[in-house]
Amino acid sequence: MTDVQVEFVGGPLDGVTSSVRAMTTGRPPKLFAIDVIALGGGYASHDYQVGDALNAKGRWPYKYVGTRTD
Repeated sequence: MTDVQVEFVGGPLDGVTSSVRAMTTGRPPKLFAIDVIALGGGYASHDYQVGDALNAKGRWPYKYVGTRTD
């Protein structure tokens, strides 16, 4: 398996870069979610969706799409 470089855009991970395991297509997974403890208890899932192409820095952008509460 191969790792690819990603960069998070917006949300709580804005500006963070990381390596993620690439799918068989060579792209990162379509969706990425991180659970954060929500105010008042419970969790909020912050969702990111991968962009269509590499950014100018040669990384796949994960764009913030919002939260879900469970």
